[in-house]
Amino acid sequence: MEDQIAVPAPTTPAARPARADGHDGRSTRSDNIRLAGLEGIVGLHLGIGHSLLVQRLDPKLKALGLTAKQVTIMWLVEANPDITQIEIGRFLAIERSTIHQFTRSLLKNGMIEVVQSETDGRSSRIELTGKGRDSLARARKVIVAHEAENTAQLTPIERRLLLDLLFKLGGAMTSG
Repeated sequence: MEDQIAVPAPTTPAARPARADGHDGRSTRSDNIRLAGLEGIVGLHLGIGHSLLVQRLDPKLKALGLTAKQVTIMWLVEANPDITQIEIGRFLAIERSTIHQFTRSLLKNGMIEVVQSETDGRSSRIELTGKGRDSLARARKVIVAHEAENTAQLTPIERRLLLDLLFKLGGAMTSG
């Protein structure tokens, strides 16, 4: 059938690297639910994984007065001193109006400042303020701990493979 999605065969414990805790890494969240092919839907599992990670991270960042998107924007600004809102939006695959909402909020809270280009009056870049740098440093610590906690069941090789595959999927989605 054309509308059937190829479902990968379950990975047997013999084919997977042995783990010290004897757990094969599979979730028991769906043990009593028939998936009927849903186990092969990548987008579904990315969405569920994203939702679970965000549910766990949001309260930790909220305690700092930030959202995950705001932290990501500040992180990108720090790493790319000449970055524009348009470039950030393109990288994050979000609409121009949405990126403006995030930057307005960061601006209002004193985390960033918008600096007009000296050569092109229509262009501007974003810079972190001292408060933004301090907040980003605190948020990074929260995120590093959150990542360690939520990927602890992965071996370092599995974690690297997951990141490589996500980058590959992200590149494929933005290029075509």
